[in-house]
Amino acid sequence: MNTKVYSKLGVLILHLVLLSAVFGGCDLYEGWRNDTPKINGFIVPSEVQYGETIELRVTAFDPEDDTLSYLWDVSDGVLKNNTEPKVEWIAPPLPDEEVVPPKTITVYLSVRDGGEEEVTKSATIIVYSKAYEIANTLRGVYELIRTQVNGETVQSLGGSMRLTTTTFTRQFEDKSQFFSGSYNLVEPYGRNKGTINWSPDGSQALSVSTYTWDGQLLVIYWADTSTTHVYEKRN
Repeated sequence: MNTKVYSKLGVLILHLVLLSAVFGGCDLYEGWRNDTPKINGFIVPSEVQYGETIELRVTAFDPEDDTLSYLWDVSDGVLKNNTEPKVEWIAPPLPDEEVVPPKTITVYLSVRDGGEEEVTKSATIIVYSKAYEIANTLRGVYELIRTQVNGETVQSLGGSMRLTTTTFTRQFEDKSQFFSGSYNLVEPYGRNKGTINWSPDGSQALSVSTYTWDGQLLVIYWADTSTTHVYEKRN
């Protein structure tokens, strides 16, 4: 066999060795590669009430079928278990004053696979006071347009009432009656009807009434005197 033949044979063998190294290297690379876990479901409510207990959930998978580990964290409230795909979370308790503004809570989640690849996710939850939401809806200045006793319309002095999220004032035209104080909503209640306990300043006794509200007219009824006041919202 001449030198040229040996040379061609050597080139062929080298080529085969290189191909084997390339494909063998690909197989080795595939064996070493570890992809990041994937999150395909992250169930976190957008709003909850103070003190409410809810479930947070995630669904995730790993491309290499590695066992996944989970770690939850929240900026406030209590997690009952923070290392499972489904955990219970208790929202912060309602402060002593029930009419309080909402607050924003952030939920954090980390998912890891056996190779320590990690994917993270976060979301926010608005924690609110139902009483604050309703009081915020009712707040404004109202003009008294009608008074009824035992279902019969009576002559009214007229007057106005101002509601805020924490206080109320009532002023009548002849200035002979002026009330100020605070009020709270009594369960069950909603945007359209419910019960209000009025607490006039300087008085130990509560004035209890029911209300109905249609977005413009606020009707307040005192059962102890069978009196109804119909107020129209001005602003």
